[in-house]
Amino acid sequence: MKLHRFASVFCLSTIVWTTAGCTMMEEQATPRVAQKNVASPEQVNTSLKKATTDSKNQQAIELEKQTERVTLGQTKTYVLSSLLSKHRISIDPQYFYQNQIFYFDLQENKSTIYTYDTKRQHNKIVHATKHAIPMMTGTGEFLLWVETEQPTKTGVKWSIRQLKITTNQVTTLDVGESRFDTSPPRIDVTSTRASWITQEATAQKTVSTIKTYSLKTGKITPLQSFILKTGKVRDGLFTYEHRDSDDGVTLYTSHFNNGKNVRVLETLDGAYKKEISGLIDFSRSGTYLALGTEGDAIFQPIGLDEQTLNYSASSAQTTIDGIQFLSNTQVIFREGIHQLMYADLKAKTVAPLTDFEELVSLPLYQEGVLAYCITNGTNTTYHVVHLKASN
Repeated sequence: MKLHRFASVFCLSTIVWTTAGCTMMEEQATPRVAQKNVASPEQVNTSLKKATTDSKNQQAIELEKQTERVTLGQTKTYVLSSLLSKHRISIDPQYFYQNQIFYFDLQENKSTIYTYDTKRQHNKIVHATKHAIPMMTGTGEFLLWVETEQPTKTGVKWSIRQLKITTNQVTTLDVGESRFDTSPPRIDVTSTRASWITQEATAQKTVSTIKTYSLKTGKITPLQSFILKTGKVRDGLFTYEHRDSDDGVTLYTSHFNNGKNVRVLETLDGAYKKEISGLIDFSRSGTYLALGTEGDAIFQPIGLDEQTLNYSASSAQTTIDGIQFLSNTQVIFREGIHQLMYADLKAKTVAPLTDFEELVSLPLYQEGVLAYCITNGTNTTYHVVHLKASN
């Protein structure tokens, strides 16, 4: 099961993040999953037709949309309006642990990580740096983030940092330099590990390496490397983005053959592999791979004799992102920037989790607890849902 994904997922969609408050570092990143302008409308439409047709060439089953809001458990609501008004941050705190909400504040020559204690209603600094922090996430008692230095003529130096929340100990897990238009790593997490992709680039080739970090042993292990030759004609494989879950790693890659480029979504264990363009977000459970695109949420079975399931958004231009599996067949996602939806793939239904709001953050999920922010005007509330045992 997916633990949770950091809210910066990434600047996956220019449309979503320009509106929702993506940081400057994220907006300047080189093409990642979300850069839909890479694919032409014809390519996107073709890919969506392929994605919504299963391996038996059967049309996908449309999920039944229900109008009544679903309740997944007991919800606690915290008013953060006065807190957020004092800091230049996006509306979505990046991680929560017990009664602490973690977020970061970016200024011109300084980045500060804060924690807000919801019980004591107390705010304090946990880490400050002169470097930029393009993203932050967490799992269990560990907070993880990326720091980047000012760009130089050769590239951007970066480091991956970790804070053990219970001891306030900060350590550096990995360092490197992004060169030749490659991007600094982005961290994803599961209940037992963190993972990221490093890209070592020269004028001749780029080597992408998937690394995992064990929370138990503290050991970093390279899982697999991919080489893209970058001469006159590109040849090889380049990894754009990855998602990690307790069920395994999923990659979004470009396969170059004699200069021709094909976008492929594939799991590292080989259980799923398909050509597709126009992705905004994706996530995996043990039995389904969920795809977020413009206009559709697509759920393709992995190792099941089932048809592909599809949810059509309110318009063909509405983005689907923030995908979080609560179980193998229960999933949360964000429709546009205004509403969270809940899909029950067994029942083949979709229901609203929130009302239609001015702005809803990407959801966070870990260990049976779901969290998200809602902003209407100057009012911002933070919602923590303790899921029922049946969920």
